[in-house]
Amino acid sequence: MPAAASVIVSTYDRPRHLERCLAGFRFQTRLDFEVLVADDGSGPETARTIEAAARASSGALRHLRQEDRGFRKCRILNQAVREAASDYLIFTDSDCCPHRRFVERHLAHRRPGHMLVGRSVKWGRRRSEALDPEAIRRGRHARIGARDLWDSLRKRNRYLPYGFSLPGQLGFRLVQHLKKNRSGRGGNFSAWKADLERVNGWNEDFESWGLEDVELSMRLRWAGVVPLLVINRALTFHLWHPEGDKRSRSARNAYNASKARGIPWCPNGLRGPGEAPLGPGGSEGFSATAQDAGSSRVCQRPR
Repeated sequence: MPAAASVIVSTYDRPRHLERCLAGFRFQTRLDFEVLVADDGSGPETARTIEAAARASSGALRHLRQEDRGFRKCRILNQAVREAASDYLIFTDSDCCPHRRFVERHLAHRRPGHMLVGRSVKWGRRRSEALDPEAIRRGRHARIGARDLWDSLRKRNRYLPYGFSLPGQLGFRLVQHLKKNRSGRGGNFSAWKADLERVNGWNEDFESWGLEDVELSMRLRWAGVVPLLVINRALTFHLWHPEGDKRSRSARNAYNASKARGIPWCPNGLRGPGEAPLGPGGSEGFSATAQDAGSSRVCQRPR
């Protein structure tokens, strides 16, 4: 049976976070999906984490890795888009742990010509470090208690309202009317593969962290793809880690250059610079592999 979705998890040298992220996908209410870990050059501990997760899982888990040559997240994400088996793609980051209905809700709300945009609760250090795969199996990462509310008041947890599920169509429609910011976030985002191909995927001009997800969703909107919010529907929980480098000027420059072009197609994406944009026919001409994209391994539990 073909995968209903391809879940693409971006990572770079956060093996413990990745372990908990993959545990979250192991205990989903729907299991008819594959997971591709898009690895921007992590060390061997990440490979061991993925191998251990594969042994514990019944689903397909693939590790796509490229050499560590600085920030090339968009490049390995494009490789994952090329290799995805499904026509529907769900994106998240390795420091995000999904609610057990995360995949179910993304698939339930998908519709042609639309992308789904969500947000994440940001757990503080205390809450994050208390979680392990067994706690995630029990759903503890997605429960909000009195201590969490207190920590939120003390700014240790952030965006706690995103952790409450609004049931039914009324809640879904209410969010569409109340929330104005519909920019994509890499930790909770999904779209049709064909729509990613129409805009040439992720913009590989980004050579540092920041705005690459916002820029992609901007170009998708220019291509006529309508954002729908799955806030308070498809829930995910960001795990604490020390702050990395702040958003750099080069990321802002790449974003501004794309905005100045004002067209859906980015020159440096799924198809490289100088290659013609795709016509309405879809994905003809896409390469199955990218130069020096590194290894691609399928990991499945032994039968």
